[in-house]
Amino acid sequence: MVAQENQTVLTPSQAFSRYGEELSIRLENGSMGMLPGLVGTIYFERGALPDGRQAILECFDRFADMFGEHLKGGKDSDEGRFTKRTAAGVEKIRRSIIKTPMYMILGALRASATDYDTAAEYKISVLTGTANPQDRTMPSGCFVPAGHEAGLSLLKFNVPMELATKQSGLEQYEAFLRFVCEKLKVRGGYGGYAPVFPYSYHRYMPQEWALAQRFSGLDMVSTAHLNQAHEVYSYEGDSRDSVTAIYRQLVPGAKVDAWGFIKSVNWYTILGPVFVERLGGLARIRDSLGRPDIRIEEINSSVAIRAGEFPRLGAPEEGLPEPYVFVNSVLRVLRDPMPDSLHTFIPDLPSADKRNTAAWEARFDLPGAPPIPEPPTIVPPERQEGVAMSSVPGGEPCPNEGWWQTPAKPGSRRHFLQGEIMPVIERSAWGATYWTWSPRQGSE
Repeated sequence: MVAQENQTVLTPSQAFSRYGEELSIRLENGSMGMLPGLVGTIYFERGALPDGRQAILECFDRFADMFGEHLKGGKDSDEGRFTKRTAAGVEKIRRSIIKTPMYMILGALRASATDYDTAAEYKISVLTGTANPQDRTMPSGCFVPAGHEAGLSLLKFNVPMELATKQSGLEQYEAFLRFVCEKLKVRGGYGGYAPVFPYSYHRYMPQEWALAQRFSGLDMVSTAHLNQAHEVYSYEGDSRDSVTAIYRQLVPGAKVDAWGFIKSVNWYTILGPVFVERLGGLARIRDSLGRPDIRIEEINSSVAIRAGEFPRLGAPEEGLPEPYVFVNSVLRVLRDPMPDSLHTFIPDLPSADKRNTAAWEARFDLPGAPPIPEPPTIVPPERQEGVAMSSVPGGEPCPNEGWWQTPAKPGSRRHFLQGEIMPVIERSAWGATYWTWSPRQGSE
């Protein structure tokens, strides 16, 4: 698929009326096995700690305030049963969010469905990491303080795609997404259209992959709880097996354990502080994406980027949604150059295996786009942190001496001196010229 000028654009109403049935599966018992949804997926820190648990509860309560008339079922623990919930059962979910010990995973949800095998039009779920309840020292001598978290937490929610056909519905969705970002310590996330599956999602992964191939605006979120790409860790020591200090951030001079990546872009792409800094800061992001149809909003510690006035399905007659392609041209440097599979192993059926995942995450890249830079093995000094993978508009001075390249011109990689004006590539099919840091591509 390629981006086109003057291409067809389906409004949410048009997209739903044309493809709502194709995006649905009705089971033999009359219940729904798949539904088209408008989803939000947020990865965040402190989900195992008391203040994080309180924020999670506030998100659940706000979702219930907005959509509670639809919420019939739920689950109060990671190993608990997904059942129809009375008022007492709902209160049990609320208590579990606060009372589950920090050393245990919290897995709770509320939904319009009441069982594992029915897709829910409305659902909110959380799956947290864990945290040390007390100080401990590893065999290597590394001190790990009480409250140190292992793994990010994940909050997901969905509402029906049909809700997006009304402006008031879109405003409800955006208001709740904004509320979540205000309450949680966000590391990253995304929002837009995606197929919604039952809690027992595994059988539908081939269908999810098939739809993602047909509709470029559809996200794949069935295994979002398995994806920890937003994780950031660094450490000191000879190896991962003999660490002397471990950090949940990228400490300059430390060894990189997890660099942190975004998955892709969608209608909403939400960046935590590490990604904002990596792009050169909020002001540079605003400059790079300075278009009336692109909304950039600072929400608490995160930055939410909205590509267009409404979500796009990316149906065959639309091609690639142009606003998504534009946002991707700046944010693509934050992706993993070698992403893991988005699906678990499925024998004999096409799915989002490692190879297909890499192709899908790059679906908004235009022909000739340069390779994604590989992450460093040592965390760069702070002076370099906001530059190393930033995007600099053509016509501006080079912020740091070294090798840069632009997708606006194949074979453009070249060395610039600090302060040297980086040229604009005129009449490029890519559009505006943005130079990205390229220290590890080829020989210097």
